[in-house]
Amino acid sequence: MRTITLTDEQATLLTMYILISTKYREREIKACGELGQEKTADGNPMFPNRAADAEWWIRLHHEIERIRRIIDKAPYVEEAKL
Repeated sequence: MRTITLTDEQATLLTMYILISTKYREREIKACGELGQEKTADGNPMFPNRAADAEWWIRLHHEIERIRRIIDKAPYVEEAKL
């Protein structure tokens, strides 16, 4: 396990990036899922790796959302005054 300290600005920027990239991840999940269903004339998968890619994108998407929630719940700690 790692403990990572972010400034408030860094946490905000990371959260914003996660939110901005949400639709991209969702499109990748959809595209890979659809391509994974396509078959050749003989019934074999046209793109054999796409189903596994869709599963990877789904896992990634869920984990990134979990990280976003962790950031959102993290308490704000005042920096020590020097």
